[in-house]
Amino acid sequence: MKVRKIVAALAAVSMLAAVSAQAVSAAGETVTIKGEQVTAAAGDTFSLTVELSGVPSTGINALEFNLAYDTSVVTVTGVTAGAVADKGADAVEGYADAPAFYANYATAGSIDVTYSTGLEDSKYWITSDGVFLTVTGTVSENAKAGDSTDFTIGAIGRNVNDESSDINTDIVAAALTSAGVTTYATKTTAGKVTVGGGTDLEVTLWGDADVDGDCDIIDVIAVNKDQLGSYTLSAQGAKNADVNQNSKMEYGDAVNIMKSLVDLVVLPVQA
Repeated sequence: MKVRKIVAALAAVSMLAAVSAQAVSAAGETVTIKGEQVTAAAGDTFSLTVELSGVPSTGINALEFNLAYDTSVVTVTGVTAGAVADKGADAVEGYADAPAFYANYATAGSIDVTYSTGLEDSKYWITSDGVFLTVTGTVSENAKAGDSTDFTIGAIGRNVNDESSDINTDIVAAALTSAGVTTYATKTTAGKVTVGGGTDLEVTLWGDADVDGDCDIIDVIAVNKDQLGSYTLSAQGAKNADVNQNSKMEYGDAVNIMKSLVDLVVLPVQA
């Protein structure tokens, strides 16, 4: 199967990095893989992006990681390549070759993602920050408001190669050419789907993320902590804090709540 070519190539990169990290690692180069945080009601569909930042100027033509999530909260129905991964490599390499972007979500609770192209022309590589992929799915009809699942970013748990029973523990991000291999360190932030209260949930006070009846600096902190994953807003808190009115939690909501406290904006603001 052609997809095996991708896995074999990435396994070789991972193994090489483990054996000789100093020889192939790019000092100071760290690629950040960050999932989006979204809210959707029970029974509704959701869309969650995974973005790359800190992409090196040399580019990336080999990338591999896994997304793990809670199947009791959501069902994944599709994974599509984002703009930074859709560079036209498939058309050049031909239909018979494995696709540059491949996502296997057949196993519930797990998405294995690989990106690999044999083209040495970097215009077909990942060369800029932006959306790498989008996950779509549905929220369980049995989920309750306030339930949530992280989309945790980690290594694909495969054998490091066909001859070894050792299990891979590395996220792979690399530039692989005939001249050699350069691997990059990675940093990750999990995505999250939080179950909202549906259309019947009304805003009690714009900006009141902690639902204490006031809009103050504590609400700014609550939204920021929610984005960092150290705190989860309640469904009502998420509804109140969505001051950008785009049906998702983001740092921009915290910024606008802060601006409202010094009379720079009036809540809510336009999406």
